Amino acid sequence: MDGACGSAPIPLSGEQVRQFIADGYLTLRPSLPRKLHESIRRRLDQAVPDRKGNPGNNILPLVPEMRHVLGSPEVHGALQTLLGPDYLEHPHRFCHVEEPPAGPGADLPVPERRAKLAANCHQDSYTPLARPRYHHIRYARVMYYPQDTPEPLGPTHVIPGTHLNTVLSDAERARPIPAAGPAGTISITHFDVGHAAGINRSGQRRFMVKFIYQRASPPAPGGWPGADHRWRDPQRYGGDRQSLAWSHLWDWLRGAGDRYASLRGGALPHAGRPAGSAGAAARALADDRPCAERVAAAEALAALGAQAAPQIPALLGVLNRRPDPVRVAAAYALGAIGAPAVGPLIDSLRGRGAAAPVLSDRLEASGRGPGAIETALPLDDAAFALAAAGAAAVPALQELLRGGDEWARLNAAFALGEIDRQAQAAVPALIAALDDPSHLVVRAAADALGAIGSPEAAAPLGRLFRVSRPGWDEEAMRSWTARDQVRVNAATALARLGRGATAAEGDLIRALDDRCGQVATYAVEALRRIGSPSALAAALGLLAAERWDPSITPANGF
Repeated sequence: MDGACGSAPIPLSGEQVRQFIADGYLTLRPSLPRKLHESIRRRLDQAVPDRKGNPGNNILPLVPEMRHVLGSPEVHGALQTLLGPDYLEHPHRFCHVEEPPAGPGADLPVPERRAKLAANCHQDSYTPLARPRYHHIRYARVMYYPQDTPEPLGPTHVIPGTHLNTVLSDAERARPIPAAGPAGTISITHFDVGHAAGINRSGQRRFMVKFIYQRASPPAPGGWPGADHRWRDPQRYGGDRQSLAWSHLWDWLRGAGDRYASLRGGALPHAGRPAGSAGAAARALADDRPCAERVAAAEALAALGAQAAPQIPALLGVLNRRPDPVRVAAAYALGAIGAPAVGPLIDSLRGRGAAAPVLSDRLEASGRGPGAIETALPLDDAAFALAAAGAAAVPALQELLRGGDEWARLNAAFALGEIDRQAQAAVPALIAALDDPSHLVVRAAADALGAIGSPEAAAPLGRLFRVSRPGWDEEAMRSWTARDQVRVNAATALARLGRGATAAEGDLIRALDDRCGQVATYAVEALRRIGSPSALAAALGLLAAERWDPSITPANGF
C-alpha cells in the first residue's frame, strides 16, 4: 500500500513496538486538520442511515476522504513498521455505529453497564470463514474515530495482552480499557486482541470505521529504521508479563536469523528464576502455583535450551490449557529447547488428532464450541512451539504434512508458514498439499506458501481458482462456500508473491470476473504487483469499469 499524503512515513519507535507486542494495541493521532474529520463524519452520517443500510466493504468508496487518514505519515509509518513496507489492505471494511440511547432510563446503572461490556468482549473472526489465530503480527486492525469520542460516547474497549489467547477469561473480560480520544484518533490493534464496543450514553451517533491490513512478506533483516533493536519489557503494559513470547516476536519482527537472540543474549532478566535445578523449575509449572511463578518457570527452562530436554514432558503437559500466559510460555520454552523437543511435539500432534479424528469434534473439544470452524481455527499449541523451533522442525513437519491425519496436516502447514523464510525446503511438500481433500489443509498450505514467498508456488496456486472437491460447494457461512475461501486464500498468497506471481498472471486476469468480490480484489492487487503491461491493463480495466462516483445522489444524477 502506498501512502496517500505524499509525506514520508513516520515509523514507530522501539518502545511503541514493544508496547504493541505486549499489549496488542497502540493509539495514534495523525497530524491532519480537524475539518477533514468533520467532513468525514458528515459523509458517514449520510452513508450509513441505519444498521440495515450499512454499506459494509463499500464504505471507503462512499467516503473516499478517509484515504487521507489511512495514508497519513503516522498511520502509514506504523503499518510499515508492524507489517512491512509492502503490506496489503484487506478487502473487508466496516463502519460500526453506536446509536444514542433511546427513551427515558436508557442509561444503564454502572454495574449493569460493566456486565454488558464484559459480555460483549470478543476476539474477531477472520471473516467470513475461519482462519488460524496468529502470534506473529500478520494482520492488524485500524479503528478510526471521525468525531471526538470520550468514554460516554462508547469508544471501542480493548483488553491489553489478550492477543495471544485462544479464548477470553471472565477476569480478562472485566478489565477492558476505552480507546477514547479526540476526532481523528486511530487505534491500531493486533487482530486477535480482545475488544468490545463501548456503551453510548451520549446524545449523538458514534462512528468507528474498521480497516484490516496484512503482512505480505517476511520481516527483512535489520527490521525497522533506527538502532533500538534490543529487547526489554515495555515501560508499561496492561496484561500478564510474557517476556519470553514477547522477545521471540520482537526478534522475528526485526528480522533476526535467531528468533531467540534476545533470550540467548540475556535480555530477559526473569529467565533465571526460579533459582535451582531444571527439575525444580519443572515442578514449579504445577497447577497449584501462581500464574506468574509458572511463567517464570517456563522461562527458566527456556534459558537452559537443549539442557532442559529432560523436562519436555512437564512443558507438554501444560499446552492447550488455561491460563493462557502459562500455555504460551510453555510453547515458546519448547521452541527454545529446539531439536530435542521436535519429536515429542510431533507425537503430541499425532496423538491429539487421533483422540478426536473428526476435525469438528476436535474444535468442539477446544472449548470454542461446534461453531468454531466458522470463527477462528484454535490450532494446537504444539504447532506454535514447532514454529518457534524454526528450521530444526522443518523436516519433521514436512513428514507430518505428507502422512498425518487432517488435524496434524492442518497444524503442520500452519507451523511451516509461521517459520516462513526458514521453511523454504518445505515448499514442494506445501505445493503437494494443495491437492489435499481437506479445504482447511489446502487453505493453510496456500497461506504458508504466501508467507514463505516462493515463485514456484505461483502456477499451483493459480490452479486453485478452478478446483472443486467434494463438499467444497456447500454453503458454510454468510453465503460463502469452502471453495470461495480457497480461492480467496490463493489470491491472497499470489498478491503476497508480488512479481513472483508472474506464472499465474493468466489465472489472475480470469479471476477478475470471480463471483466473490474478495477474490477479484486480491487479484487486482496481485496484478498490480506483477507490474507487466498486460497485468496492469487488466487491473486498470476492471477498476475503470467499477469506478464509483460518491457525488451522485438521488437529487444529483450527474
